[in-house]
Amino acid sequence: MTSDSAPGRTTVIRTGTGHSATIVRNDPDGTVRLEQHGKDHATLAVQSGTGEVLDIRQSGSSAEADVVQDGACNATELAQSGEGNRATVSQSGSGNRVVVRQGPSKE
Repeated sequence: MTSDSAPGRTTVIRTGTGHSATIVRNDPDGTVRLEQHGKDHATLAVQSGTGEVLDIRQSGSSAEADVVQDGACNATELAQSGEGNRATVSQSGSGNRVVVRQGPSKE
């Protein structure tokens, strides 16, 4: 697992088997990038603030993602490839944008 955290930014990259991630970010201008590759993905990312950006990539087997954003400039990009793709995205605020890509594994 690789992770990087700086003011306003969190990056987590995981490869392997039994993934699970819960990221809650209340910082203004928060950016979260999460990659999970391998087997049993699960993600929950919650943000509150003003400039939120979520970038979630899951590839491999049993992807799941729940995204909740609250604020002004909510943006989510979610890409899932594999067997069990499932996504729930909830946004409120003013500048909401979401892109969801799901499909079979490219491997």
